[in-house]
Parts: sequence; C-alpha cells; structure tokens
Amino acid sequence: MPRVGRQNGFKSGLAAVHEIGAGAAVAGSVSGRLAAYMYAVGTGQDFVTFNAMIISQVNQLLAHDPLFAAEIVLVALAIAAAIGGIFGFLSSYPAIKLREDYLGMLLLAVAQFFQIFLRAYTPLVGGTQGIFVPNPYAYFGSYQGVVAAIAMVVFAVAVFAYSERVSRSPLGRMLKSVRDNEDAARALGKDDVSVRRNVLIVASAFAGIAGAMVTFYSGAVGVDTWTRFAWTFWPWLIVIIGGASNNVGVALGALFFTDCVSLPSMLSSAGPPRIQRITATMSFSQSM
Repeated sequence: MPRVGRQNGFKSGLAAVHEIGAGAAVAGSVSGRLAAYMYAVGTGQDFVTFNAMIISQVNQLLAHDPLFAAEIVLVALAIAAAIGGIFGFLSSYPAIKLREDYLGMLLLAVAQFFQIFLRAYTPLVGGTQGIFVPNPYAYFGSYQGVVAAIAMVVFAVAVFAYSERVSRSPLGRMLKSVRDNEDAARALGKDDVSVRRNVLIVASAFAGIAGAMVTFYSGAVGVDTWTRFAWTFWPWLIVIIGGASNNVGVALGALFFTDCVSLPSMLSSAGPPRIQRITATMSFSQSM
C-alpha cells in the first residue's frame, strides 16, 4: 500500500515488531490452547508448563486431521489480523501527532515495553522460556516445509497484488496526494488524519498475519524471537534498498536482502574450506 507521509513511513520501520510480535503471540497462545481444548489434550494441566508434551500430542492428531488444522490456522490468522489492526489504531495517534524524531524515540520505548511485558507475563508465550505451537502442516509429512513456504509465498503475492491494485485506484491516487502534500490534500477536502490512520490499521493487520504465519512455520515463539534489530531495522533497510513508495522495489529489496543474509550460510556448508572460513567470519559478523 502506498506509504502516506514521512511519519508513517518512519513508523512502519520502527514499530513493525509490535504488530508482528502480536500476531506471533496470538498464533502461539490461542492456536495451541484451542487445539488442546478441542482434542481434550492436557486437560487440567498448565499449558505453558507442559507445553512440549501437549503440543507433541496435538501435532500427532493434526497429522491425521488436515481440515481441523486449516481451521486452526484461519482462526489464528483472523485473530492476529484483528490484534495487529488494534495495535495499528493505537499507534496511529502518536504517529499523527508527533514529529519523526520524537515519534522514533516513543516507538522504540514502546517496543521495549512490549518485550518486557511478554517476558514478564508468562501465560501468553511462556516468558523467557517460550512455547511450541501446533504444526498445521504435519499432514504433509516430509513436504511440510515446502507447503509452509508456498503458503507464505501465496500470502506475500496476495498482499502485493492488493497493494498494486490499491495504488492504481482512485483511493491510491488520494493516498499519494496526502503523502506528497498534506496541506494541498486538506485544502481539497481530504481528511488526511483518517487516511493515515486507515493505512496504519490495514498495514498493521497484514503485519499481524505475517507474524502468525512465520510462527507456524518455525513451530515455536518466544520473547527474544522478535528482536527490534531483525524485525524493525531490517525491514526499514529493505524499504531503503528497494525504494520507498515503490511496491515492486520493496519486493525486490526483500529478495535481495534475504539472499545477502542467507548466502553466507549456504556457501559455508557447500563451498571449499577457504570459502567456508570466509563465510563463517561473515556469519559471525552478522550475529554481532
């Protein structure tokens, strides 16, 4: 979706971890408890304490019940989108009122508070311990990784197609007018405040779904999974590489950045010894 205003673009980089982390927490907490309740697994046991045992039994049942697995995913994604949208609505108020520098400091503080909350409130995602989540792809056996990757690609393509269609519609032209010159758009009767708020709500809902899908793919969620470095500054860097307000550029920037990050590990496992030493050094530098 076209980026509306500099402040909103700055917000999308510094606060993406909120919505993604919220979606991940929903996928990990709600889906696991719902599946355990429907299958009557771990009745009377604490979900966090006996999480590994409960999820292991749930996964064995999901491997023979793909329809229920799909229902679990759809429910979790719907709740993740709702939670992400709520986070976007709440964060729209400071994004509209504050300048970029003060907004950045506020969102960094809120992101830190969000991690402190997840770490302290153990019933949600197990605090520092983390929790396992149901594997909705267990039915596909050895191909579950491929199916999960295809599902995420389909979601990414759907979001891209939606953004492209919006950008070419009358709504997209209005968004661009608000982005380029808010005063002129306001003079023409456009409500720039509601426009920016709606953009943040929709984008945050997409971020919540993305967080839930990544959690289902990885099979676990914890407090330290969604670090500000990897899920705040890296997406911002991707936007800078591809070009702001350019959907195709951002998509290409994401592919380019992903290749740059994954290339050292690929070469270290397949290349000659000298290449392995070099890529090991690169991987160590990335982890610092």
